[in-house]
Amino acid sequence: MREIFAIYWKEISDAMRDRRTLMMVLASSLLLVPMLLFVFSTVMSQVESQAVDRSVMAVNMKDAPGLENYILRQGYQIKQAPVDYEEKSRSKELIKPVLLIPAHFEDDVAQLKRVELEIAYDTSNRQAEMGLNPLRRLLNGYVQERSGLNLMMRGVSAELLQAVVVKERHISRPDERRVTITGMLPMVLIMAIVMGGMFAAIDSTAGERERGSLEPLMMNPVSGLQLAIGKTAAVATVSILIVVLTVSSFFPAQSVIANEALRAEFQFGVKDALAFLLVLVPLAAALSSLQVALSLTCKTFKEANVRNQLLSLTVSFLPLFFILNPGKEPAWLGWVPVMAQTQMMNQVLKGELVGANSIGIALLVSCVIVSGSLLFVSRKMRDVVME
Repeated sequence: MREIFAIYWKEISDAMRDRRTLMMVLASSLLLVPMLLFVFSTVMSQVESQAVDRSVMAVNMKDAPGLENYILRQGYQIKQAPVDYEEKSRSKELIKPVLLIPAHFEDDVAQLKRVELEIAYDTSNRQAEMGLNPLRRLLNGYVQERSGLNLMMRGVSAELLQAVVVKERHISRPDERRVTITGMLPMVLIMAIVMGGMFAAIDSTAGERERGSLEPLMMNPVSGLQLAIGKTAAVATVSILIVVLTVSSFFPAQSVIANEALRAEFQFGVKDALAFLLVLVPLAAALSSLQVALSLTCKTFKEANVRNQLLSLTVSFLPLFFILNPGKEPAWLGWVPVMAQTQMMNQVLKGELVGANSIGIALLVSCVIVSGSLLFVSRKMRDVVME
């Protein structure tokens, strides 16, 4: 045990002296989540600002007095679009779509002619695009009202064309939380774990091989298993530290949320933090052991960095399953590392109770990964020196 602790302390000291590791720990754990929540809330605020902005930018509204009357009755203001609205939309100066009304609009509608209303906006202008849906709903309301009036003038009730009324009934629990863009946070957390422990794993294995310091270490009276446990435990400590700091950053991150709806949705308490730690700590240990095993097969730091980047890419693709397949998750998902943890973290964000069976399966899989990686590293350690 003394030998393992000595190796562990040596690797931890080396990792803390490595500026890349320190910067990754600080950047990924303390700044990432607050920055993402701030960006998410800003985007949501922009969308909502377009939804609550009760104004319509129009061209040639004088030829549509009926439409103008309807828009004003809905509580909207009508603003004349600038002559160079196309150029201003391209340059992002104009952040609203523009309603284009053709000449003789009112006369053509009165004669029951087919008339087209155009909505002009630049597709690269995201803020203008956010105002499309409110304007479309407003115009659809006008079309329905106009159609109803035309039918009534001919003695036909508009209700005959609306024999079926569709209503929504929400069956979610009252205490269930909504998860929208915050559903991306589990993916961010997992990537922080992978990237945070990567440099420590590479430096303690391939880095030492490249520097020639691994052979003198093996000359000490320690076994390959002791070396494997000491090095893996050091890298796992760095990853777990990132987990703890990242989850802790959720609390101050709530104060930088610039959107009221997102602030109400993102209710993260102490129980949620403990549940996240229970889910992520075993995964951090498993991924760290895989990184150590993968890096030990490389002779140079650069080669190990490339292979670990491929591992990171693979891990980042796994949570995409929930985006591509939003239905009910299959039972085998609980046995797949990363995907099982993503599923459980989404349950925590929704306010659901994570089952003990799911936690037990994830812990068992993580233990198997750690045990297999330690066995591989302990056997590979002696072969590396003989190469």
